[in-house]
Amino acid sequence: MIKKYFSNPYFLMLLASNLYCIWYFKSHDNGFVTVVWIYWIQSVIIGFFNFIDLLTIKNYDPGTAKLNGQPITEKNVGCLPWFFLLHYGLFHFVYGIFLLIKFSILKVDKSFLLIGVAAFLAESLAGFIRRKTAEQEMKFNIGSLFFLPYLRIIPMHLIIMVPAFLGVEPSVVFLVLKTIADIFSFILYQRMWQKASGE
Repeated sequence: MIKKYFSNPYFLMLLASNLYCIWYFKSHDNGFVTVVWIYWIQSVIIGFFNFIDLLTIKNYDPGTAKLNGQPITEKNVGCLPWFFLLHYGLFHFVYGIFLLIKFSILKVDKSFLLIGVAAFLAESLAGFIRRKTAEQEMKFNIGSLFFLPYLRIIPMHLIIMVPAFLGVEPSVVFLVLKTIADIFSFILYQRMWQKASGE
C-alpha cells in the first residue's frame, strides 16, 4: 500500500523536503533553529488555508460535526471557522513565544527560510484549489476537515518541544523521528481527506 504514495507528488515533495532539512541541519551552524522556524511558519500556513477552507465551504455533510453540543447547520456553520481560528491561533501564539525563548530568530538563515516557506505556500495553495474543485462534485466531512491540521502538526511539534524541555541538544535523530512522524501523519491525513471527500 505504501508504494502508491511514492507516485504522489505531494508525498515525494514532503519526503524530499524532510531529507533536505536533515542535510541542512548537518551542514550548517544553527541549522536546527532555521528548520524549527520553518516548521512553525508552515503550521501557520496550514491553519490559514484550513480557516479559509472552513469559511468558504458550501457542500458539506452537516451531521459530521457538532458545535457547543449542537449539530452543524446553516445557522451555526459560520461559527466553526472562527472557533478553529481562535483555538489553532492561540496554540501557535503561545508556541511562537516558546520558540522565541528557546530558538533565537536572529540566528535564522533568511534565504533558506524564504525558500522553504515559499515552496510550502505554493503546495498549500495547490491543495486548497484541489479541495475547492472537488467540493463542486462531492460533500465533505466538515468534522474531519476541522481536525485535519492538528493531525499534521501535533507529532511534528512534540518532537521539537520535548528535547527542548528536557534540555537535550537537538540532533539529527530528532529530525529523523520528525520525518517518520510526518510520513505517517501524511498517510493518515490522506486517508481522512479521502473519507471526508467520499473518494
